[in-house]
Amino acid sequence: MATSLTSQLENLRTSAARHLTVEKRHVSLLFDRKEAGKLTNETAHRIGVAGLEQMKRIDPVFDTEIANDLFSDERVDFVRSMLEKEANESLNKQIEKLLLELSPYLQHFACQQVLEYLIHTYQIYSFNAETLLLTFLPFHETKVYSRLLRILDFDWTRSKEWQFMQQYLRSETPIPFTSIAKATLASKHSIISCITDHIKKAVDIVGSDYLEIKHPVLFNFHAKLLLSMFNDPEKVDEMMLAKLIPFIEHGIKSPMKSFRYSAMVVISQLVLTVKLKEDVLNSLCKLLITKMRSDTSTASLNTLMVVFQQQNVENLSKNTLKKLLRHDEDIDVWKALRDLSERTDTTKFYNILWKELVALSRDSESDEQQLAIDVLLETSDDASLLTSEQAKTFLKLILEEAMSGNLIDKKNKMKGNIRAVGIRFAKQFDEIYEELKEKDKKALKRIVKEMELEDVVQMASEYVEVAPEAVRVPEDVVEVPSKIKKLSATEKAAQLAANSEFSKREVFSGDPIKEAIKWIRQEKWEKVEWALNEMAQRGEKYFGKKVADDVEEFVVEIVKICGSGGAKNNGNVDASSVKAALAGANLSPQFITSLLTKFDDAAETAPKRAKGPATTKKNVVEKTFGSDEPWDDFNGRVVFVLDLLNARQVIPSSDKVLAAIFGIVKQTNSRSDAESSSYQQHLAVNAIRKILEHPGKTKIGAAEVDMDCVIETMRSTHNHHLLRDCLRLIVAAAKHTPNSVVKHVMSVFTFMGNGMLRKDNELTLSIVEKTVESLFSTIINSGGALGQVVLTKQQQTEKLIELARLFAASAVDIPAHRRARIAQAIARAVGSENASTVVLVLVSSFCARWQRSTDAAAQEALKKGSDQEAYDDLAIELLSALNPFEQDHLKNHFLSIIQNFPSFQLSSVLEMCEYVRRLGGDKPPTTPKSTITKKDLDTMIFDRTAQTLPRIRHFRYVVVTLIARIFSNRVLIERLAAYDDEELLKNALPLGKRLIECSVELDEFANKEANAQDGSDPQAQRYWVAFASKTEIVSEKLRHLLPGGVAARLIADVLQECVNEKKLSYKMCEKVLQLANIKLGHDGYLFSDSGINEKELITLAQALNKFIVAETKSEEKMRMCQNSAFTLKLIAKNLPSQSESLVLADTMQRCVSIVSQYQKLDENLTGNVLLLAGELIRSHNMRSTIHHASSLLKTCLATVQECIQRFSKSSQFDSSAPSPGGSVAGGRANRGHRIRQQSLGGNKFGSDTLLICSLTCIQRVFDQFASFVVESTGDVVIRYCRLISRFGDPSELLSLNQPSSSSNAFQYDGGSQTSGFGSKSGIHRRLSCIRRSLLSIEMRVLPVHIVKAVGELKSEKKALCALFNLLSGFIETQHQQKPDALRKAVVQLRHSFVADIVTPSLEFRSQQRQAEQFENVEKLEHTVFNFVVSIASILSEVEFRPVVNELVAWAEPGLEAKADLASRLRLVSLLHFANDLYASFNSLALPYFGRILEVAVSVLKRCNATLLGAEELLLSGKRGSIEALETDLALTLAIDVISNAARHRDFFTIDRCQLVSDVIVDELVNTKVEGHEKRCSDHLVTAIYRIGNADPDNFPELLNKIMLKTRDSRPKIRYRTLIVLDLLIKEIGDGVQPHLSILLPFLNELIEDENKQVEAQCQKVINSLQHKFGETFWSGS
Repeated sequence: MATSLTSQLENLRTSAARHLTVEKRHVSLLFDRKEAGKLTNETAHRIGVAGLEQMKRIDPVFDTEIANDLFSDERVDFVRSMLEKEANESLNKQIEKLLLELSPYLQHFACQQVLEYLIHTYQIYSFNAETLLLTFLPFHETKVYSRLLRILDFDWTRSKEWQFMQQYLRSETPIPFTSIAKATLASKHSIISCITDHIKKAVDIVGSDYLEIKHPVLFNFHAKLLLSMFNDPEKVDEMMLAKLIPFIEHGIKSPMKSFRYSAMVVISQLVLTVKLKEDVLNSLCKLLITKMRSDTSTASLNTLMVVFQQQNVENLSKNTLKKLLRHDEDIDVWKALRDLSERTDTTKFYNILWKELVALSRDSESDEQQLAIDVLLETSDDASLLTSEQAKTFLKLILEEAMSGNLIDKKNKMKGNIRAVGIRFAKQFDEIYEELKEKDKKALKRIVKEMELEDVVQMASEYVEVAPEAVRVPEDVVEVPSKIKKLSATEKAAQLAANSEFSKREVFSGDPIKEAIKWIRQEKWEKVEWALNEMAQRGEKYFGKKVADDVEEFVVEIVKICGSGGAKNNGNVDASSVKAALAGANLSPQFITSLLTKFDDAAETAPKRAKGPATTKKNVVEKTFGSDEPWDDFNGRVVFVLDLLNARQVIPSSDKVLAAIFGIVKQTNSRSDAESSSYQQHLAVNAIRKILEHPGKTKIGAAEVDMDCVIETMRSTHNHHLLRDCLRLIVAAAKHTPNSVVKHVMSVFTFMGNGMLRKDNELTLSIVEKTVESLFSTIINSGGALGQVVLTKQQQTEKLIELARLFAASAVDIPAHRRARIAQAIARAVGSENASTVVLVLVSSFCARWQRSTDAAAQEALKKGSDQEAYDDLAIELLSALNPFEQDHLKNHFLSIIQNFPSFQLSSVLEMCEYVRRLGGDKPPTTPKSTITKKDLDTMIFDRTAQTLPRIRHFRYVVVTLIARIFSNRVLIERLAAYDDEELLKNALPLGKRLIECSVELDEFANKEANAQDGSDPQAQRYWVAFASKTEIVSEKLRHLLPGGVAARLIADVLQECVNEKKLSYKMCEKVLQLANIKLGHDGYLFSDSGINEKELITLAQALNKFIVAETKSEEKMRMCQNSAFTLKLIAKNLPSQSESLVLADTMQRCVSIVSQYQKLDENLTGNVLLLAGELIRSHNMRSTIHHASSLLKTCLATVQECIQRFSKSSQFDSSAPSPGGSVAGGRANRGHRIRQQSLGGNKFGSDTLLICSLTCIQRVFDQFASFVVESTGDVVIRYCRLISRFGDPSELLSLNQPSSSSNAFQYDGGSQTSGFGSKSGIHRRLSCIRRSLLSIEMRVLPVHIVKAVGELKSEKKALCALFNLLSGFIETQHQQKPDALRKAVVQLRHSFVADIVTPSLEFRSQQRQAEQFENVEKLEHTVFNFVVSIASILSEVEFRPVVNELVAWAEPGLEAKADLASRLRLVSLLHFANDLYASFNSLALPYFGRILEVAVSVLKRCNATLLGAEELLLSGKRGSIEALETDLALTLAIDVISNAARHRDFFTIDRCQLVSDVIVDELVNTKVEGHEKRCSDHLVTAIYRIGNADPDNFPELLNKIMLKTRDSRPKIRYRTLIVLDLLIKEIGDGVQPHLSILLPFLNELIEDENKQVEAQCQKVINSLQHKFGETFWSGS
């Protein structure tokens, strides 16, 4: 925690203060630290000026007074830190303006040059650090920004916003946007606040116009950061909105267009992401409307529409509405809304707007009342822009308002609007009319009359065909009085009979046609109406008896009257009566053609004159209308005739009739006012459709159906109804000319032309969808031109393939937003049986055009291009439209299985998999005779004989990739999840086996082709490897779709079939076991409702037990046994604990039987069985597991021992690179047959498989039944220690469990690091687990097994180390768990520990007589003594003293004159122990040092080869020998014992000082023993210094004894003494001054020694003294 002083100092740490320090910081953007140090002010100025000149050429904004001032020559030696506050603030403003101007050009080198100058001269990296960070933040993903951040002198730790950047500084890596977004959320959006404030500040500095033009990247970054806040909708809460809304509001209000756009984008994303509350929505709407500007008004309205579309906006506030009504003059809101209505759905907005406008129109006191009415009229004046829902809302609002008595002003205009909407949306008008009639019929009738809507009501009722045969209500119905006399039932019946039309009807006499012609000429129109009604009643029988000429004459007269327009306008003849009268008339095709023809020789529609009677018939029409008929009259005639024809159920047809009607459509399309003639087009198109639907005997082909004309009509129309009629015509034409229809209609669907289809909304999309569905179903099911031939399944499939190929040719042009709807329509049309065929044809068409690119970049572009994307989207959407399973289930489940019960989506994908397999490999497959038909269809889909090999390969790969994508599709997964458990099980079970079979077949096919490659074609080999990998992915996804319960049943069934039929399909078995393993691997899923229950697991285990057999010959049976063992292990793991189970008992018995034969079996097989046995022991405490535990453990120990022996042999044979893997491989040849070393999941194992599995089994046995196998504890310890010695540092194991607390824990370096084992960590893990089990053994049973282990391992140094590390860990673990029990046990067993464990291990020193192993012996003893120290840590001094005494007694015989070498070497071990004990306990170890100190003195005295003869020496040896090394070690340890004891005055009494003084001084002359100089400098000096401190009174005497050694005749002794003296003086320091009188005489003698080395060392000592006491002290000597 920082102190207050620290905080004050930190606050004073300003940029100026930092730059006034002595050491200048060299900072540079362009140069490294070394080069930056050499950069002079002049050089930096030249760099900056050059950059500025370049920037002036790029942007004139830099040619300003400020820039020129900053870069003037006077600024070369500028010192910013000396500026006063006001001057510095002024400079800051100049620099900030320049930085903002530089910001867009950061990646330009000239900009970086300018920044380099600013950094060097003005230290902007410190004074303007945060400004730099913010100004260039939009370039956060560039390297230059990373370099800029690195040089900033910025307090990152104190900045809550920017401290996350600190992790990117050192590596100079670009900062990803995700990190900034994450930090923004973490900092409670303060980063957004910083950026917003930066934009405000930038506006003040450089102005909004400059910012708008030059800094679009800043606004983009700001918007992107705001949008990132909505990535996780769950995190968008009220607190976040409260923070973000002000930023959005600031953006909307900004004068900068870019800032407003970014705010609108944020609003759009916000409403798309979360559902907002009403107050937030009202605020957003108010903001968008009230702050609307002319230059962004369209964007504001677009955003407003998104808000209304995505959210539930209930109303607009009154003030908001008033602002919308009184918008700026330069903003035409209503025109913009009208244009917007053509592109998107504005229904919700208009519904709310109209409701508010109607409410405002009632407020007579409001100034905006008239404005509201005007807007209401303006927004409804174009009915073609409204949707059905909008029309319904508008009609209801206006009519209800009128019914309530609030008639809107400007009735005439509103009446016109109502009429236009009602006529266009007749169905909706009728619905509203019926609804309001139930509320208040009288008021509604009044309003209808006032608004003159009677004809609209009638038209609407006729349109929806409410009662087509009903008698029409007279228009002049008298209004019923308010009070009506109540009539009885009899009176009512009489009144109805009297008023009925039947009672008023006169009897018609004569021929209606003749009478009608007569009355027409007399202009008796009521009589004509009567005759027409009579014709309608007599019907077809009447016209069948009439002469064609009479009928045609009458028709011409009627057409002349009604078609000219005059009579119709006067209401003389009702057109509906004419339609009803002539509905049954027999009109010839030639006559109809004449009626639709303009008799003008120049006209294209004039038919050629025919010879014979036809000429007379045509002359009747021509004579009537003549060649000079005006076009308006002709168009009226055509409309009337077409209306007559459409009223008929069947139109007389011929090729000439079709040609005439198509001619009319063409003529209308060519007119400039084609849209005004849309009704004529509508009638003509409907007439053609009727003819195509009922062609009669007319043969219709491509020549008769002018598809170009239809397409042109669709392209140019803006009328939804006409568009729908054209599409219905196309569906009808598909029965006759499918190829032509598909070729043409696909171009329409891809937005060719300028008509309605370019403006998609829900209506046009639904039209397209229905048309495609009808086309496919019609063309596939039609059986010829007349549709009368029933197609076979083969013929239907062929037709589908042909149609799908035509569709695929234009599929790439279908826009993305239509693909899903079109694909779904096709899926519904073709069904699940044919869906796969369509998909395969799509892929085939894509691959037929595919070409391999040699350029890598082009290949990548092609891969991501629109073509493949379009085909993939269509294919995936098509299959996704299908349900995963059949919905209409058959009643009999067993019958459904017999009939190959189909599943929709899954069965289609399976068909694709089978097709890939049938397609074959690179060589064409041979075709059996029985599959000729299927093969022919396959060839139609993809003819491999016509394609190149690369395209065949690509087709195969694309199909498999597509299948993988389908199974990863979220739609499929969600649909499967929607099924309840029972339904899912019922549907999936019949399909499951086929799924598995297909995965097996596909996998085998790919692997077979991959294995067949001989390497001669590398490209083919790479392809088949990649393809095999992809098929494996598909196989996995296929298998994983099945729920657990289904999987368990399938697996058990397949395995049972294999056993019963004795026809093993090992590949199939292997796949079902893989499936079982996947399902069993999901914890928490097994026993859910749709999972695998306990009974199914037991059944599965029963089936698998039959495969657990000892197999040595058949590789497949061996693999099956191995895989079954793996699956059984998972079953045992997931089953609840079983106290007894016959199935699992049988499994255990089989496991023990197999592993007992491990020497004959494959290692992988044995290993898997061992793992199974181990899992049974761990999971199920059964009688059988206890019974077999001992024998299983012995087998495991034998396998481990064999592995250890093989490792040893391998090391002997290959000492240069020991590799257990190689040894096992060599041993495999002696083990019979070996199969692939591969687990069930396909993972390669090294030769340590058996070892890991054996160790696992040992661990399981010890974890569960340690008390039952106690006799094998010693063997387990021995194997454990030997493996530790082989496989590495025990500290790795300790870190996995409980690390040793000893500070002197020996870092073991055993084990080969080049063992080549792939699972070394696995071995370590298992050894660690075994160690944990051993540490839990009771103390009372341990010693006997440790004694056994010591006896076995006494010659193995690394194994012994591992053993004593284990013992140390045991003591520490037990001490933590049971300290009292451990202490008692150790007290009882301490003698055994020393006598039977510790001292026998220390004999290793006497047995190991190789000099190169000397250090290893020392490390071993260190490990042993760590164990002894761990014992000492839990015992008291009294309890531990016997242990020390025993060790001393064990070593003391070595001091005897007749002692052998082994006994004398014990003294070395004892001294080693003493030093280790002192290192662990310090002064607490001194109570045990009394006798040991005497031993140390004896060792020093009897190892002095200079003072004693060879026969008297305790230890000696030639230089370089093991004996010489041990003598040196003994002397060093003895000196250290004395040195450690001398640190404590209480213990190191005067007597003990005198005891050691002479031997310590005599060690100065012991030069004959190797390592003398190192002993003196590293150990002896420290010992002498500590002895002097312990007895300062006798130190002068000790010093004098040392100096006397300088008078020895041997130069080496004099030299070594001077070395000791020099080091001793450094230790003593100034305390040597009182003793100078002793030193100086001896130094005077040595200053001119005959030995130059001695003289030099003496001078060194004198120099050291002069340095301490000055040069005068020596001159005085």
